[in-house]
Amino acid sequence: MSEDRKVDILDVATTLALRKKTIAIIVLTATVIGTILAFAWPKTYRSEVSFVVTDGNSINLSGGGLLSGLADIQMGGSSISAEQVLVLLRSTEIQDQLIDEFNLGEVYGNDIPEAQRKMFDNSIEIEDIREGGIGFNSIIALKLAHLGDDPERVYNLVKRYYEVVDSTVQKLNKKNVEDGYLLIKNRLEQNLADMEEAEDSLVAFQSRYGILEVEEQAAAQIGAIAEVRTELVKLEIQINYLQDVLGENSSKLTDLRTQKRALERRYNNLIKGSGEGLETTDGQFDIFQPVEKMPALFVEYLRRYREVMVQEEIYKVLYPQYEQQKLSFEEATSGLMVIDNAVKPTYKHSPKRAYIMIAAFLFGCIVAFIKVYFDKWKEENPEDYERYQKFTSALSFRNADH
Repeated sequence: MSEDRKVDILDVATTLALRKKTIAIIVLTATVIGTILAFAWPKTYRSEVSFVVTDGNSINLSGGGLLSGLADIQMGGSSISAEQVLVLLRSTEIQDQLIDEFNLGEVYGNDIPEAQRKMFDNSIEIEDIREGGIGFNSIIALKLAHLGDDPERVYNLVKRYYEVVDSTVQKLNKKNVEDGYLLIKNRLEQNLADMEEAEDSLVAFQSRYGILEVEEQAAAQIGAIAEVRTELVKLEIQINYLQDVLGENSSKLTDLRTQKRALERRYNNLIKGSGEGLETTDGQFDIFQPVEKMPALFVEYLRRYREVMVQEEIYKVLYPQYEQQKLSFEEATSGLMVIDNAVKPTYKHSPKRAYIMIAAFLFGCIVAFIKVYFDKWKEENPEDYERYQKFTSALSFRNADH
């Protein structure tokens, strides 16, 4: 068996040597054609930008300051994620904008929008880099590349592509927080109007009735009543004593009775509010309201005062949140951060001429070996070769009816 194999190998080598001219012509022809094709193939240039997607609405409020310790009102407004940016990169609207800006219809020689989009999409390379590199892990970076025959256009287009995506993501991030910002803003404006109305109502009530501090005024009212009542008791004792000593017609008794009537009027005013004595000589209202009216007035005062306090507490919650939403709205960014900027290509990305020439050479070798094999088969086994030709002829559609 070893001898047969040596004979077969020697036989093949002899056959190849005898047909070396044919083999050389085929291989050389394929190599020349491949070389011509490699140098005639249009050059393609490539420019790439790499970037990461961060939280575009993230505002650090820690470390004290006006906005530290804010009330936590969840208003949504999350930033565009890396997965969503990946979708935007293939957005028809963005691609149409770039096709129009760079007049790619003329470059592609096609005025059909669908065809233009397809050709443009074929010239774009998008790569997502994930944690761990496989599976459904989070995207940690994105790469955007464009290929074309003009290095200047390739560079400008990929740079503009990133700018358009960055601007679009920024608008979307701003839109995400806009609704929450406007909601808080409108509610704060309503709160300010309600608080101003409540304050005006309280001031008007205080000006009308002279109630400034409920507890202190109530204590002062009781003190004033007690004082007037004490004076009345003193006068009654003096009058009773002088009646017994001086008689009914004493001038001193007349003065004391006049003082007593004045104190009684004052006392009645403090208790029942007869309408007399509520206004002082300088035209200002007395701070002491009738005791019978005090509960109702205090309740009304407390209601108005409570409304002011409630609106102030609402303001304490809304205003810091409004400032936070305002910052998020005004300072919203795309969250895109460039890792590697686009660079104008100075060397072609394709074709790989050496690879084309090597492939052409190998193809020529294969074709040559196949031809040598069939020629040898034809010489040594003409009957089998004839059967093979009949088989290939039968496969032809021209002979399908025969």
